[in-house]
Amino acid sequence: MKSRTRKAALVVAALIMYGAPSAEAADWQAGAGPDWRKALAAAKAEGTVVVTGPPQLATALTEGFQRDTGIRVEYLGGEARTTASRVVRELRANNVTIDISLTGNAELPLAKEGFFEDDKARLLLPGVTDLKNWADGRLKFIDDTGMYMLQTHSYVSSKPYYNSNMVKPGEFTSWRYLLDPKLKGKIVAYDPRSGGPGQAMATYIAARFGIDFLKRIYIGQEVVFSLDSRQMAEWVVRGTYPIALGILTPDYQKFREAGIMHIAPADLEDGPGTVSGGFSVIMLLKGAPHPNAATVFLNWFASVPGQEAFSRAFGVPSRRVDVKVEGIPDYVVPKPGVKYQDQYTDDWVTTGRVEIQKQLMEAIGGK
Repeated sequence: MKSRTRKAALVVAALIMYGAPSAEAADWQAGAGPDWRKALAAAKAEGTVVVTGPPQLATALTEGFQRDTGIRVEYLGGEARTTASRVVRELRANNVTIDISLTGNAELPLAKEGFFEDDKARLLLPGVTDLKNWADGRLKFIDDTGMYMLQTHSYVSSKPYYNSNMVKPGEFTSWRYLLDPKLKGKIVAYDPRSGGPGQAMATYIAARFGIDFLKRIYIGQEVVFSLDSRQMAEWVVRGTYPIALGILTPDYQKFREAGIMHIAPADLEDGPGTVSGGFSVIMLLKGAPHPNAATVFLNWFASVPGQEAFSRAFGVPSRRVDVKVEGIPDYVVPKPGVKYQDQYTDDWVTTGRVEIQKQLMEAIGGK
């Protein structure tokens, strides 16, 4: 009896934390045809899917996917540069142990070399392929072929965060405020040499204002680098560094949910930021050990329950117009008519970013 009570309590706790599946989520396989049923049966026989991605998604995706399919997720969470390196090593060695990679835009060169399976051909569910369910009436792929790197979320990013007890909102209205001499040594940034939010932030500033302006901030202001977004948010809260560049949304949200309100995103008049896909880009690796489970995970992830799980974990909006998650901060939702820089395009990754990143590396060192 005690065991059943404890299990019931755990179920209730999980529903509170991650939300009960909506009516749409409960019917995510609606209208599926024989190809889907065949793939699902084969996936259940495989029994497991191996997924790499950020640690923040581990619980939401593993519990949600197993709940809806009965298939276990072996989730390999870690810092973006570390997981990406492993994926590259395995692909080039033709010794693949990973089925799915959830990441950003840095893997585009691998897609062009033919290392990923065709996402689009493996989208089997009507609820996923029906374009009316997606923003702009389209599935968004980073690669120009529209096959390999499906981006499921889009949100405003590359905004600085600041301690409003130390920096008054009325004085921080422009990116040029970061050049104020009193901020020298007082800014922390996610390391731009590691990719991810650090690279997105630095390349946005350079694209918007020029590489010299970027150097004046990162070099001239003696910016401190970090690879720990959660710690960066804590430093801002404590006032160790009153301004941070590259904090991930869920790390900011955790402090706000705890009632700590003096960490805030800056709304800057001369640069609204980027629209990012974050870690919502899903790729199927060629030679994966569980190809059918990977296909099922892809379809689940692009369906309502998978998109709800991601949105809740990261606090960002899905590109699916039928996914509405409470608690997503307004500032991450793209506003109509605002010209954000979209860094999740083939053109930006292969041309726009390359020269900026080269100059940045020459300025601050690293590869």
